[in-house]
Amino acid sequence: MGQRGVVIEKPNGEQIEIPKELLWDYKKAPDDLLWRLQRIADFFPVYGRDRKTVTALYENIEKLRMDETTKLLLEEYKMAWEERSGKNKK
Repeated sequence: MGQRGVVIEKPNGEQIEIPKELLWDYKKAPDDLLWRLQRIADFFPVYGRDRKTVTALYENIEKLRMDETTKLLLEEYKMAWEERSGKNKK
């Protein structure tokens, strides 16, 4: 959608983008990865549907506050990305 965002780096070098729209109360987002993922999770799936973000959210699903419906939706996105990359082929 042409959104610009703040980029953070995960320990393994992957980057996660934080859309500017999610930083209404901050000039600059905190460096805390879980804070950033929680902010995205609060607005999922409006934001955070890309493969890297879905993977990071899924890897931290138990550390984030999400209702069951959002967790199920996140799992569906994860499975869809895996199918697109051929990881679920039997």
